[in-house]
Amino acid sequence: MAMSAEPELIRLPNGVRIALDPMPGLGTAALGVWQRVGARWEPEALNGIAHLFEHMAFKGAGARDARQFAEAIENVGGVMNAATGYERTAYYARVVAEHAPFALDLIADILFAPHWAPDDLEKEKGVVAQERGEAFDVPDDRVFELHQGALYPDQPLGRPILGEEATLANIGVDTLRAFHDAHMAPERVVVSIAGAFDREAFLAAAERRFGHVAAKPSQQRAPARPSAGRGAEVRKLEQAHLVLSWPAPHSGSDKIYAARLLSDVFGGGMSSRLFQEVRETRGLVYAIDSSLDALEDDGRLSVYAGCSAGNARAVVDIVQAQLAALAERGPDASELARVKAVARAQMLMGLEAPTARAEARASQIFLRDRLVGFDEIRAKFEAVTIEDVREAARAALAGPLAAAVIGPKAGHGALDAFGS
Repeated sequence: MAMSAEPELIRLPNGVRIALDPMPGLGTAALGVWQRVGARWEPEALNGIAHLFEHMAFKGAGARDARQFAEAIENVGGVMNAATGYERTAYYARVVAEHAPFALDLIADILFAPHWAPDDLEKEKGVVAQERGEAFDVPDDRVFELHQGALYPDQPLGRPILGEEATLANIGVDTLRAFHDAHMAPERVVVSIAGAFDREAFLAAAERRFGHVAAKPSQQRAPARPSAGRGAEVRKLEQAHLVLSWPAPHSGSDKIYAARLLSDVFGGGMSSRLFQEVRETRGLVYAIDSSLDALEDDGRLSVYAGCSAGNARAVVDIVQAQLAALAERGPDASELARVKAVARAQMLMGLEAPTARAEARASQIFLRDRLVGFDEIRAKFEAVTIEDVREAARAALAGPLAAAVIGPKAGHGALDAFGS
C-alpha cells in the first residue's frame, strides 16, 4: 500500500483541493468532502434548504436506491454521515483502509447523482419537522437558537439551520437542484482523508470524481452584523436556561488563540473561574460553561448556565464580574499554564483521532489555503501571554452583547442585568 509519511495538499487542475494526512499504525481511514455552503447562503424564503439537501443525501444516489446505498457502506464495515452548519456542509465516512476510494465514490454519488424524488422530499420534510420539534423540546438547545436569532436579526445567520415549516414548503426538487448547482464550484470543495490509505488509489478516485467540477460565478454571502439583542421565551420549567455572549475573533484571526485560552480560564472546565465561583463556592447552578464559536467574519465568546429562576440575576452578575476581572488583570500565571496544558492535550488527542484530523485539515484549507503544522499551532498557543488574554477579555467587553433566556418568567429579569 503506497502511503507518504507526510501530509500533502494536492490541487487538481480545476481548483478542487485534496488533503492527504497519513497516520502510521492505523488500519482505517476517515475521509470526507467538505463544501463551503450552508445556511449563510440561503435566501430567506428557502431557509433550511442546505440542511434539507443533506437529509436527501441518503435517499439513494448513483445506481443505488436508499436501501442499497445504506447496505453498500455497511457491506464493507464502514459508517457514513453528514452535517450542515452555517458555513459548511460535510459528508464523511470511516472505513478500513482499502475501502477509502469506494467510500469517496459513494460520497461523490451523493453530490453528483442524488435521487431526488418528490415523494421522498416530502417525507424528508416531515423528518426534519420532527428534528425541529426535538430541538424545541430541549431547552438547553432551544436557548442557543433564541440567542442566535437575537444576535443576528433579519439575516441568514439568525435563522435556524433546520428551517421553518413555511420555508421548507417552498422547496421542490427543482429548487433543491438549482441551489446545489449554484454552489458546486471547485474552490468551495475540499476532499480530506486521514489515517491509513493507498495514496495513488485515493488520488485517482478523487481526480476521477471531482476533477470535472466546472467553475461557477462566485456566490457571495452577506457579512455578519452582530447586534446587542435579547431573546426570551417563557416556559414552565424547573430551571432558567441562560446564554450570554460577547464578541470574539473570527476563525481566520491569529487572535483566536488568546481568545480560546480566555474561554478556558473563564469557564472551560471544572477548574475554571465560573465553575469554581458560581457552582462550587456559591452553589447557584447545576451547569455552567463557556465556549468559543468562530465564523469566517465574526466570533462569539458564550456562557451557558442552567439555574433556578431566583438565582438567574445573581449568576449574570457574577459572570460579568469574572470577565471584568480578567479584562482588568488577566489570568494568573498558574491559570494560563493550566489552560495551555489543556489546549496541548486536546490537540494531541485530536491528532490521534482520524475523523477530527480530517476535519481540521479541511478547515485549515478553507481558512488559510494551506495545511498548518500542528507544531505551529502549539507554538501559537504557547506564545500567548497574560496580557494577550487580558486584551481578549477587554475586546469582548467592548462590543455588542447578546443574551437569551428560556424558563420561568421570574428568571427573565436577569437579562436586564446583562451589560448594565
